[in-house]
Amino acid sequence: MVNLLKERQQQLKEWLEELVFLVRTQGGSTWDSFVLAVSGKSAIIELDGICLQLRADGGEQLEVEIQPIFDVSTVDFSTDAETLRAIIQGRLSLDAAVVIGKIYVQGTLPNLTAIYQVVMNLLADSAIHPELQDLWNKFDQTWLSASVSPIPPTLEQQHPAYSYLIKNIPDDVLRVDLE
Repeated sequence: MVNLLKERQQQLKEWLEELVFLVRTQGGSTWDSFVLAVSGKSAIIELDGICLQLRADGGEQLEVEIQPIFDVSTVDFSTDAETLRAIIQGRLSLDAAVVIGKIYVQGTLPNLTAIYQVVMNLLADSAIHPELQDLWNKFDQTWLSASVSPIPPTLEQQHPAYSYLIKNIPDDVLRVDLE
């Protein structure tokens, strides 16, 4: 069991390092927003019970350190592979995943909005960059057993769900007359 945990941590670490490498080599606004969002910060992330600590320093010459972590009292980001698959495939929006509790995030509002921008840029880039699609496919095929179809090749094929925010507002709040 401990070996499986270490193997999963190592695999997740390698994929995250590859993601950082791809974003760095592609440059552009995604890299710029990534540097602004993570430089000088650290976070503990958890995916399907696998925890890693991430630290980033260095501005434009950004160095990202990813370490396995075992004793975790609190995490900054937590989700599962099926939620990531649903987001990538356009069956669930990032916003909806947070609202319904499929993704847990913690941080200051400026930090969260900066990370949100990075993720949205990555989702947009993955539709046009085969390297990002290949990385996703590696994850999808090997991380736990996946029973879902592969990533749609373009954003045009993804259909977001609408009105999930308004559906989560209690009826008594919606009936309040502000006049």
